[in-house]
Amino acid sequence: MERDIKLSCPCCGAILFVDRVSGKITETRKPLVEQPSGDRLFDAFEKSKSDREKRESFFSNMKENQEKKKKLSEELFKASLEEAKKNKDEKPKSIFDAD
Repeated sequence: MERDIKLSCPCCGAILFVDRVSGKITETRKPLVEQPSGDRLFDAFEKSKSDREKRESFFSNMKENQEKKKKLSEELFKASLEEAKKNKDEKPKSIFDAD
């Protein structure tokens, strides 16, 4: 006879293992996905697949943001360079110069 009783929670779908002697919950297995298929290996594969897609979309968004920042900084640099060429007579401002 097994030492633990295997129960399924109707609310969250978790599988609970209860000790027959003490009545305490010894293990809780929460479902990996919202709609479990019954096969934990398949559910783990699906969760891994969805997590991978989330990471890829996150990093592609980060890459696009970095490219936008790089383009903006290059435009600012070019604008500052053109202004510096126009004002050759003026000395560049320093943070140590008093206003």
